[in-house]
Amino acid sequence: SSGYQRRVRGILGVPQALSYSGYSGIGLMLLCVVVASYTGLTLSRNWLHVKDQYPHCSKPYQSIGYSAYGRFGEIIVQVCATVTLVGGCCAYVLIAAQSLANFILTVFESDSIGYRSCVIIMGIVFLLVLIFGAGRESLVVAISATILSLLFTLLIIFGIVQTGKPVNYQPFKISAKSWFLSFGKFLFAFGGHSAFPNFQKEMKNPRKLSLFYPSGILNQISSFIFP
Repeated sequence: SSGYQRRVRGILGVPQALSYSGYSGIGLMLLCVVVASYTGLTLSRNWLHVKDQYPHCSKPYQSIGYSAYGRFGEIIVQVCATVTLVGGCCAYVLIAAQSLANFILTVFESDSIGYRSCVIIMGIVFLLVLIFGAGRESLVVAISATILSLLFTLLIIFGIVQTGKPVNYQPFKISAKSWFLSFGKFLFAFGGHSAFPNFQKEMKNPRKLSLFYPSGILNQISSFIFP
């Protein structure tokens, strides 16, 4: 199990989770796709309804909770969104730090910086990125992230094609623990719903989000599976 934990960090975590959950992992992935698509489109329709009531609200997700359950719903949504986003941010910092530490160890054959220092470095990098703001102000960051993700995926596919399957390759022995850990990876991969209303709020025509959502889901699946 410790080997499983070491091998599933970074962008390869989801395709490896698919491998370590067996053929049932395909069903888990499709289940997450269906749930994420349905809830995402439902959030989109709810936000359009709330927007008609509160045209100038600055917190769309909280406004949905307020419209549904009043002040209590707004507070619950705020707490849940904050915990989710803080946890996700910590996870991304740790994953990025692990990738940076592995990169330095592989390329420079040195462990002088160490994982803890990499965590601090990546935390500072994330903080500098946040300085760009949100929505229209972070257009450069969004475009750069999309291009780099596409480039990274293509490099991984190219490396797999070049190296091929090792001669001594052995399929991973699936256990209950590896299956549930894989399920957790899938849930984490499709768990960004708290950001959808904010994206829609910044669009010139928010009603077109449902048109782009399916293509975004397909792009996410391809980047997870093909590596």
